[in-house]
Amino acid sequence: MTNDGPLRDGLDDDWRDRLIAIGKGVVGAVPVAGGLVAEIVGMVIPGQRADRVAVYLRTLTSRLDDLTADVRTELMENPEKIDLIEEGGFQSARATSRERIDQIVEAVVRGINEDDAEVVRRKRLLHTLGALDEDEVNILNAYGRTYGGADRMAFEKVNRPDPPHMQSPPSAIDRNVLYEIGKTRLFNLGLLKKNFGNVKAGETPEFDTRTGDFKHNLEISHLGRMLLLEIGLETPFDSQRNDNR
Repeated sequence: MTNDGPLRDGLDDDWRDRLIAIGKGVVGAVPVAGGLVAEIVGMVIPGQRADRVAVYLRTLTSRLDDLTADVRTELMENPEKIDLIEEGGFQSARATSRERIDQIVEAVVRGINEDDAEVVRRKRLLHTLGALDEDEVNILNAYGRTYGGADRMAFEKVNRPDPPHMQSPPSAIDRNVLYEIGKTRLFNLGLLKKNFGNVKAGETPEFDTRTGDFKHNLEISHLGRMLLLEIGLETPFDSQRNDNR
């Protein structure tokens, strides 16, 4: 996952050997697995995961080297912070891009710099990140960039399907349904929220019979902005607010 040559730090070979052994054990437990499947489970998946974990550990190491000696010493004796590093490793093993690994490292380093109570709480942000796929992170980031009207072109960078219409083929409808699942997951996790506009006291929003819900727009929530900040994707709104402090 990196263009640099292999580093002689033992990470590649050690992790690869351990994961390949696990992969072979899985294949052995499923007698019907063979041929291409056996090769993928026994070699490809463990090899890729070893590469990802190695990238994570190297990137994290370079970031930890910038911490003060006191913080590094305290880290060795803090089980919550060690657990945070471990959780980052688990998530990195399943990451599919270097960008995602960098986001995980950013969240781990931010947590390490907090006190004990905050480490436990900020770990929830890392767990929330682990529940999202990369498309959902991209969608959340687009909502973050458009918050407050900052970047009206943000969704151009998201592979967003065209809204279906009466003449849409089934494949177009399917693509839209799958895209909407990502938005629904973000909403259910509290990362997006409904904005019903300017509704006067005592009134209810207009009901939309097509969706079976009151008419609204989705926008990023405070928690969603917190998560983006935690992984190094601060929204323009928060950047400007911090600059004005």
